[in-house]
Amino acid sequence: MANILAEALEITFEKMKDAMDETFRVYTRYAIRNKLPREVHIRFTKKTTKAQILQMTRDKTLKYKEKEITVLKQIPRRIREMREYSFLTKELLKRGINYRWLIPEGLLFT
Repeated sequence: MANILAEALEITFEKMKDAMDETFRVYTRYAIRNKLPREVHIRFTKKTTKAQILQMTRDKTLKYKEKEITVLKQIPRRIREMREYSFLTKELLKRGINYRWLIPEGLLFT
């Protein structure tokens, strides 16, 4: 993966390896059921590197052995849970009601 990403960002292989914190492969039920290869999860040391890769993949696709690689942005669980309440927060803001987020999930308003 480092080779492909370094080539796409037009940087050296060593710089790309330094920018990658962890790289591992994961079996998912979806991949097993549909006879697909394992997913590759990469954690980067800097957010800017991740942002550059996501921006670059919007314009052109990455390929490995003539097969297209799909790049997805993983959104933290807490933010995904907050999205479920977006309709409620918009309504509270519109009516001028103060609120705050509760951990692990929910809203508190007065």
